[in-house]
Amino acid sequence: MASALATSVSASTFAGKSVKLNTAAKARVAARAPVVAKYGDKNVYFDLKDMEQTTGKWDLYGQDSPERYPAMQADFFNRAAGDLTRRESILTFVTYAGVGAIALFGAKGAKDAKLPITVGPQKPAAMGPRGRL
Repeated sequence: MASALATSVSASTFAGKSVKLNTAAKARVAARAPVVAKYGDKNVYFDLKDMEQTTGKWDLYGQDSPERYPAMQADFFNRAAGDLTRRESILTFVTYAGVGAIALFGAKGAKDAKLPITVGPQKPAAMGPRGRL
């Protein structure tokens, strides 16, 4: 079937040399070569004696001590955020801040944005067809 189709296609539609159709596809075998990766001078891939060079230096800037900040700075942040440690306190703070932002926009921002409801009508009302508004 495939050879008949190939013969009819090559003879009828293409001009020039006919193409031979391979009935059985041959799998190509890739050249087998060992994987080569070089690290250092002696082809060492993972050195347990020199972990910083192998995996990188992870705690370059880290500190192991529990006191990372000076005492006065830690005391300031503990006092400033002391009330915001519980979920209810944070929710209350965010709610009040949102209501305050909406109220501030209603009082000042709407006028500054010149919304039509704060500016009012710009032209006098047009009379209707019967002389009414």
